[in-house]
Order: sequence, then structure tokens, then C-alpha cells
Amino acid sequence: MNKKCEISLPISAYGQPIIFSIHLVIQLSFFIRFDNISFTSNLLNWVIIVLSLSVIIIQLISNAGFTKEIEITENGLKTKKLELPINKIEKLIIQGYFIQSIGIKQIGKRFVSTKLHFRFKHNSELQIREWEQWAEENGIKVVKGTIYTWI
Repeated sequence: MNKKCEISLPISAYGQPIIFSIHLVIQLSFFIRFDNISFTSNLLNWVIIVLSLSVIIIQLISNAGFTKEIEITENGLKTKKLELPINKIEKLIIQGYFIQSIGIKQIGKRFVSTKLHFRFKHNSELQIREWEQWAEENGIKVVKGTIYTWI
């Protein structure tokens, strides 16, 4: 069975850059309002601003490089940057109700890689059922729950 699916980032992937952007605006507003603070407070504020900005940039670069297509093969899963054999997949995690996303947890890993957390662009309900069927045929556990991701 070879099947290609168009995928996109899960909605949760947009949360971190938005939160850090809000944090950056708040830090900048404190920096502008309080110009007569001590050197150490000023330095700490600059460090926080630079770290927030770097997290935003790294997250946007990561989101821009996200794979747009995933393929189910006889041997496992294949994207443009990653090939994952069936014997390395511990379980499929389905998160959400109205807008569902899938996380593929690898054996021996504590978290789901951000590269393996996605949602389908079209016919998500039908494709999720097909993925559940594929997982059960290959002895992969399917669970509904929260997906905890890590780089």
C-alpha cells in the first residue's frame, strides 16, 4: 500500500511564536517605559528580548521547512526528509475532536518529534480512519490523547 497524503502543521505549532511575540512586545514596552533602571536590570531585559526574538526566528524557520507530504509505504512512513520503518513506530496518537492531528511516537522516545506531528489538509476524517486501519494492520497501537512534542 503506497498512499501519499497532503499534510500541514497542527494548529498548536502556531502557538509558540504567537506567545513569544506577545512576550517580546511586553518586554519592549517595559524597556521603553523604564529608562532609568539599573545596568543589571537593563542587561537582563536585553537578554530576555534577544532570547525571545531568537525563539521566534527559530520556530518560524522550523515551520517554513515543514514537509507538505507524507507517504505510507509497505515498510513504513516516508517524507521528504525522513524515512521511518514500521518496527520503529510505537503508536499513533490522535489529538483533537473537530480539528484532529496525528502524532507518531517512536519506540524508545519519550516525546513525539515535531516532524511527526501533523494534520491532514483534505478529508481529515477519512484519512485518519485510513491511517488507523493501516496502523492496526501493521500492529501499531492507536490511541486518542494529548500529543507532547519535542524537537
